[in-house]
Amino acid sequence: MKGTGAWRLRIFLQPQELYGSVWLDSSLIAAERTSPHSRAPGRPISPSSASGVQHSILVLTVFQSLPRLCFAHPFVVHVSSCAGEDAMRGFWSHAVTCQRAIPVLDQPLTSWHLFACATMLLVALTGGCKTSGQPTVEPLPADDHDEIPGRIPLKAFASLPVVRDMKLSPCGEHVASIQNTAEGKTYLVVTTYDGRDVRRLLEGDNKRYSIRWFDWVNDERLVVGVGADEKRGGIRVTETLLFAINRDGSNLKTDLITPGRDRYYSWEHIPQLQDRVIGKIPGDDQSVLIALDLQTALYPDVYKLDVYTGRRELIERSTYGIRTWMADRQGVVRLGTAVEGTIVHILVKPAGQERWVTLTKYDALSEPGMTPLGFDEDPNTLFVAQPLDGRTAIYSINIAESHVPPRLRASHATYDIDDGLIYSSWLKQVVGVRSSLHDSAGIYWNSDAKELQTRLDLALPRRFNDIQSSSQNGRRHIVVSSHATQPPQWYLLDEDLNRLTLMVDGYPKLVPNELVKPMPVTLKARDGTVLHGFVTRPAQERKRVPLVLLPHGGPASRDVLDFDYWTQFLVSRGWAVLQVNFRGSSGYGGEFLQAGFKRWGLEMQDDLTDAAQYAIEQGIADPERVCIVGGSYGGYAALMGIVKTPELFRCAVSFAGVSDLRALLTDKRQFLGYELGAERQLGAWWSDRDRLKATSPVNHAEKIRTPLLIVHGAEDRTVSVEQSRAMVEALKDAGFNKLRYVELPDGDHYLSRQDDRLRLFREMERFLATHLDEPRAGTKLQHSR
Repeated sequence: MKGTGAWRLRIFLQPQELYGSVWLDSSLIAAERTSPHSRAPGRPISPSSASGVQHSILVLTVFQSLPRLCFAHPFVVHVSSCAGEDAMRGFWSHAVTCQRAIPVLDQPLTSWHLFACATMLLVALTGGCKTSGQPTVEPLPADDHDEIPGRIPLKAFASLPVVRDMKLSPCGEHVASIQNTAEGKTYLVVTTYDGRDVRRLLEGDNKRYSIRWFDWVNDERLVVGVGADEKRGGIRVTETLLFAINRDGSNLKTDLITPGRDRYYSWEHIPQLQDRVIGKIPGDDQSVLIALDLQTALYPDVYKLDVYTGRRELIERSTYGIRTWMADRQGVVRLGTAVEGTIVHILVKPAGQERWVTLTKYDALSEPGMTPLGFDEDPNTLFVAQPLDGRTAIYSINIAESHVPPRLRASHATYDIDDGLIYSSWLKQVVGVRSSLHDSAGIYWNSDAKELQTRLDLALPRRFNDIQSSSQNGRRHIVVSSHATQPPQWYLLDEDLNRLTLMVDGYPKLVPNELVKPMPVTLKARDGTVLHGFVTRPAQERKRVPLVLLPHGGPASRDVLDFDYWTQFLVSRGWAVLQVNFRGSSGYGGEFLQAGFKRWGLEMQDDLTDAAQYAIEQGIADPERVCIVGGSYGGYAALMGIVKTPELFRCAVSFAGVSDLRALLTDKRQFLGYELGAERQLGAWWSDRDRLKATSPVNHAEKIRTPLLIVHGAEDRTVSVEQSRAMVEALKDAGFNKLRYVELPDGDHYLSRQDDRLRLFREMERFLATHLDEPRAGTKLQHSR
């Protein structure tokens, strides 16, 4: 936390974005559309208690929650509207509406950052370059676009979701959750599992501070990861902090991680990341294991941290250049990963040995890699993701016996399998892996786990049913259930009562039968590459209709068949939506992913053009009314689309889009992981300069003739607002006057603030209606800064 002199900070924070360490790979649309259950982890409240919807980017969990895996008989799905259930959901609704006292940090806080080295390398949590001046921004427009009777209101899609994450306490008696209100505020709330005894612990304004994640350390105490926007050496970065608080709101501790000796004159480095909890120690319910680079910047040591007092004990010192750590299920630091340029070293310390040994070493640019996922109960059994016939598969390996071949646990002929492990604390083993495949939320190699998943899928058919959290004895579980036409719902599964009770609708104002199911499509690009995607058409429409081509962000992500609030909003306005997983998308194997490396604006863009032509040829799209809309990489694709094929698109919308590839590389060179991130994706700033210039929309402003809406957040630290500002200036110099530019003064890359999300959707609705609905007299657009 930064400042000059003494100042006071309200510790009420926000659930902002996941600050991904891979610059563009956590981009807005991709992340929000790709992970079925990471966007609105829920919390029990009444649908009538909040008007909102929220899509959150993946919330980091520290200790993985596990499914209960043993059932002798089917359970009852209890979702009736009886008075008893309404009463229970009413208690959950009270979690948002109650006004209990919330703790406030009322002591002076001073900055130690002024003494940090201005030339230090920074971890690439988020990017961003300096902004030039403070733009004048139009006030948030009134909701003057009249809602049409019978049409779903815009706010039903664009408000923050009611819930973002929810976890049971170890004993299963209490539930902690991150909740959003209709006013756009965010709270960390704890209540009993039946919705009583509600307590708000922290509040967020969704501006400078954000709640990144939380977890239970024991039945009394929680740790909370907090994001804070700061500057180091003049560079805008996101720092993370670690708080701890009791479930009754007492014993709040915001200074768990502090430098030794005097804060101003400490010889210890001030870590940019202070919430990297890597595990717990069985039998010790007061401590967690945490990685902190207190001694040497960027090379963290591992400490045991007392979450009540803040005392820490050194457990493992960084050696061999290790930058990330992993502990086993017994709380022993067992694995470390070091990176030298593009060379990745994975080191392990097998049980019973005191020395670190190299498990594998590879060049990430040219050799197949290995990604450690976690340990089984046996500390020598490690689960990893690595290639099999061109697709990522899950293996278990014995780190103590390197000569024993890896054991294949899960694979798929078409898709990569690389999501998180499912570990059962009561079965004492890893039982499966989470999956975003179309048929199930998990792939299991344990029969009890598979049986439970089957029962859930039978009770809630044609959905992704993911067990997000469980009590330690496995008698209670929180299940999040969703599908393309079913916004996330949160259920409490009580095995003792044999009952599955609906706790909350994540999108209470969206009704499944008013939403439209996307239809899978397969097409071939001009060079024969097979592309997969989805077409979502307005209900009952079979004639040609206006089409929105909606490329995902990332670009290393993919669209899947799950609820997508962007798509459903656009379709509700009468426009078909086409999503295509162009080359460079993840999930289809390494070759398909790498086909997008250094091909921005080239074959990647051609794939989108070919997809739009396919929709026209198939009689889906009106060829005179096609627009391209996207965020982050999708925003870049929208800009490049009207540069390369202006005749194809009637309009374009770019949110948080990239316009200058060389400027983006310049920005990212300040951060750790540049070679394996930005440079690998885009190319070298100097040697690839001609291609980078040729595929940067900012250099082709004179070619643009298509009406264009650009929206960007001034506080975006993933793609700097300077990218859009430069594009606007280039268009102005070229005499282009079909532009509307809107800058969100507090906006980030992920639309974490409700006002920003509503503003974008209102602007987008008016703009697209002007150009996609029946032809009407055009009006000169304007830009707003």
